[in-house]
Amino acid sequence: MKVTGAKRWFVVVVSALMAGVMVYVPFLRYSYYDQMVVLFTEYKAVVPASYVNEFIGDFGLGFGVVCTLGYIFGGVLADIFSEKKLLISGGLLMGLCSFWFGLVPSATSIIIIHILYGIGTSFLIWSAYLKLTRKMGTEAEQGRMFSTSEFVRGIFGTIIGFVGVGLLGKAALSGGGLDPEIVGRQWRNLMFISGGLFILFSILIAVIVPANVTGAESGDQTVTTEKFSLKNLVQVIKMPGTWLLSALIFFCFSFTSAGNGYLTAYSTNVLGVSATVASTFAIIRNYIIAALMTFMTGFVADKIGSKSKTLGIYLVIASILCVALIVTKNAVVLCIAITFAFALVYSGMRGIYFATLSEVGIPLRITGVATGIISALCYLPDVYFAKLAGYWLDTYGVKGYDYIWIYTVACGILGIVIAFMTYRYSKTLEAKAK
Repeated sequence: MKVTGAKRWFVVVVSALMAGVMVYVPFLRYSYYDQMVVLFTEYKAVVPASYVNEFIGDFGLGFGVVCTLGYIFGGVLADIFSEKKLLISGGLLMGLCSFWFGLVPSATSIIIIHILYGIGTSFLIWSAYLKLTRKMGTEAEQGRMFSTSEFVRGIFGTIIGFVGVGLLGKAALSGGGLDPEIVGRQWRNLMFISGGLFILFSILIAVIVPANVTGAESGDQTVTTEKFSLKNLVQVIKMPGTWLLSALIFFCFSFTSAGNGYLTAYSTNVLGVSATVASTFAIIRNYIIAALMTFMTGFVADKIGSKSKTLGIYLVIASILCVALIVTKNAVVLCIAITFAFALVYSGMRGIYFATLSEVGIPLRITGVATGIISALCYLPDVYFAKLAGYWLDTYGVKGYDYIWIYTVACGILGIVIAFMTYRYSKTLEAKAK
């Protein structure tokens, strides 16, 4: 069934809302790292205090490993089953897991929860969400479809993020620190709200999304996609654009992993900011700034004339700002300002990750399998980075943050090279098409 008129945008918004909760819940450590430390060591003795940073990395590792495998299969499933069925199944699974996580179960159970989060994210929701969003617009509308979707995700993430800050902020003690019992109680409330949202959006998708979406309305143009086949899989694997785009997004996403994951803890442990204030900063960076910048980046890329070139420019700026984090850590106010400037850049990159598909020659008809393979490769930092960073922090203390930023700068330098290669490749394709 063809989705027409204003309903296209409603479908984009509702699927983006589900995707917003999907990327919020498995990454709660990005906004509430210190509260999680208290939750797992003082509220309940889930793990010893000497191991808690690495444990947070462990369940991040579990989530990342499943996602790396799942993105490929998720792309295949998105080309076999309807987006509606996959989104509903993923929403229900992640909703139930959120209720379970709210009870703060054992260490093993928490790892299992994040493995299930990985299944819901990569096997069921992610490629279906990308494919449905891409179907809602013609090729000329892809930038605005994806930037609008990212904008909605960011605004909704802001709302639910501040709800979390408000809830967990009640645990702040007047003399500093957090009350473990209140942290545990408010954590349960936050996770139950998140679980309820997954269920709600699953119901909305069941009501508004057709069983089989055939394409978008825009004159006589219709986006068409094909069912999965080995021929399409081989075609995607053989395309240079698949590997260039995978590498480019990998290095861009490395900045997001470092910035979203550790700026909050960096603010408290290195800059001396309270946990509540640090979480507030995290919500502003990760959601308000992300919403605005992902929306604006589409227009910036259109002005520059190339999405890959835009990402390359952003990587240059992000690498410089990452070096500045190390240099200015003793100048607290300046360093906090740099963290926000850093967020402006790394969050902006997200707005055009997958709007770059057409630029490297990947046709609309094989979107599912292409996004699956690319996602499996480009989101590899989800597999190892939390574990690696947790090891550095447990082993070297605050010095570990320097290793995190140095690693990220190295990714930036490599990413700049790949961005240049991708841009040159896109120009070659453009010349051949004339």
